[in-house]
Amino acid sequence: MMTTNPPSLVRPKNGRLYLYNDTSFSFPLSDKEMSEVITADGYGSRLVIAVNGKFPGPTIEAYEDQTMIIHVRNLMHTDSTTIHWHGMHQKGTPRSDGVAFISQNPILPGLTFTHRFSAQPHGSSFYHAHIGDQRSMGLYGGLIIYPKYKFFSQPQVGFTVLLQDWNHDDEPETLYQRMLNGVFDLNKFTQIEPTQSIDGANFSRFHIHSALINGKGRFYEGQYENYDRKRYTSNGAPLETFKVQYGQSYRFRVISASTLYPFRIYVQGHRELNIRASDGFEIVRGTGNNSRDLIVESFIIHPGERYDFTINANQTRGTYLLVAESIEDLSKKNPPEYHAAEAIIQYEGTTTTYPNKDSTEQNHCTSQTPCVTFNCPYLYYPTTNYRPCLTFDIANSNESLSKFKEVENVDETLFFNFAFPGEPGNTPGSVNGHQFISPTSPILTNEEDLTTHCSNSDCGNDKICSCTYNVELSSDRVYQFVITNLGNGRGWSHPIHLHGHYFYVMKMGFGRYNTDTGKFMTSTTDIECFGSKNYCNSAQWSNTNWTNASNSIPGLQLDYPPEKDTIIIPTGGYVIIRFKANNPGAWFFHCHIDLHNTNGMGMVLLESKDKYQQKDQSKSKDKRTDDIYINSKGDSTYNESHQIIVLLTILGLMLSI
Repeated sequence: MMTTNPPSLVRPKNGRLYLYNDTSFSFPLSDKEMSEVITADGYGSRLVIAVNGKFPGPTIEAYEDQTMIIHVRNLMHTDSTTIHWHGMHQKGTPRSDGVAFISQNPILPGLTFTHRFSAQPHGSSFYHAHIGDQRSMGLYGGLIIYPKYKFFSQPQVGFTVLLQDWNHDDEPETLYQRMLNGVFDLNKFTQIEPTQSIDGANFSRFHIHSALINGKGRFYEGQYENYDRKRYTSNGAPLETFKVQYGQSYRFRVISASTLYPFRIYVQGHRELNIRASDGFEIVRGTGNNSRDLIVESFIIHPGERYDFTINANQTRGTYLLVAESIEDLSKKNPPEYHAAEAIIQYEGTTTTYPNKDSTEQNHCTSQTPCVTFNCPYLYYPTTNYRPCLTFDIANSNESLSKFKEVENVDETLFFNFAFPGEPGNTPGSVNGHQFISPTSPILTNEEDLTTHCSNSDCGNDKICSCTYNVELSSDRVYQFVITNLGNGRGWSHPIHLHGHYFYVMKMGFGRYNTDTGKFMTSTTDIECFGSKNYCNSAQWSNTNWTNASNSIPGLQLDYPPEKDTIIIPTGGYVIIRFKANNPGAWFFHCHIDLHNTNGMGMVLLESKDKYQQKDQSKSKDKRTDDIYINSKGDSTYNESHQIIVLLTILGLMLSI
């Protein structure tokens, strides 16, 4: 449906749009008219949330250290909202983090909230709703911060690729209830079984039909032909197009705003992707004289992650597909299904064509020319795929100002288990068995109002409790978090995001896998869980030497460990991260799968409370923004220079094709 007034109904064919009554497809809409249409994957009708009339919202660009002043105006009639600036550390500005009831009250319909913060750190980030599951409706957009130094890999300017899994039927409340109670095929009157990844790890009950790049995609219907050959037909909806010149190098910034699913990213006909950055931080493989580019055929991106890669436009001039393929195992689907986002990469000077789906067989992967895949949430693909996995912890930081030496010595180690433990019928998302209950007023400024404290009588090794789980961190101490996915609540991999910080990825620990089939077999034996019910609500290292000397842990990355703010925790495994507590505030620490987060898989880190409580209690405000503005020293600051001022207007729109 065109968003102009009055709206017009349109339908797609071969990448163009036509008015619904143009039955012969003779009069395609102009490019300008098409730009006014929210197409999604070109199928049916559903409600979306638009920002400044766009789906997804407009990409905001700035330079490192510029002051961002962003006015968020809520024009939805019935829904409250908040906007989180994912990747921004908000050092000194915790009230601008944008998490409902953690850093601020929700923005009520008709009201405006002003965020003021410094554009730090550099790299590919994004903004998105942080209340309920509004991100699944399109309330997100890119946030690109260019570095102020020229050390970083070039080019910096390139293409922004916003990725989203897409469902034809669900809206936030219905998709959450379906995750709890199941999804049904109303044509067959049967329940749709959740899918799994190639290792057997589960995906929750959020059924996707397709996926989108920058709000565009196409829907495929599959059928079996002779000899069980699969045939897919798309609906011909328009795709995003990136134009390149032969012989040039281009940077692609892939940002996953997905609700639940990870995707494998590759470029048709271009076997070498040079991975430049993850979550905004530059990475390579190796250090010193052994440092080299991280070249792969493809990589996997999980919800909340961002990856920058460069390609050389050096193939035969023509049209190719940038493909983001769900890592679901769909081999048993009948009729067959194909879940992918696609965009067109077109060499300039060539005829515009609408490409067919890429071959599913991926025959270019052979024993002589294997297809290396980076950031796998498991250790192996089946051997017949000829697709070796590289896990994220093989990377090293390529940041010239990396401060990794400040986390060389650990002051305290904490274990956090992100999982679904419990008895049948009561297995909520939780951290150490605590299902997170949101406060009723911001815990940053109104902790004394908290009524949902966690109690020893309700919570424990063999108990599941519901409360506002929080842990206090002391100023300037170095913390080592062991983030686990163990016990009877494992079975799903979780991308875990930390607000207010980046962290160093020191090690990833995996369970045991079948090296031929790639299937998960048993959990890691590195960690011992306490309790009789195998909830793993508390844990310790199995080897006491690892407890007594944290740097003695085998496989620890002590030399230029990579920086990140979102990391996948494999089922049956763990990840070791370190960071210095140098940013006072109340920081959410949670699974970035929307449905898991809403179900309670999160907690709050109350950091350096002595350095922000005094300021909050004084009720000192920046009169020009009516918002508390705190720096790490507890002083009020205001920077007039180098400001970026943005107005974001949020409203609901109906798309219909």
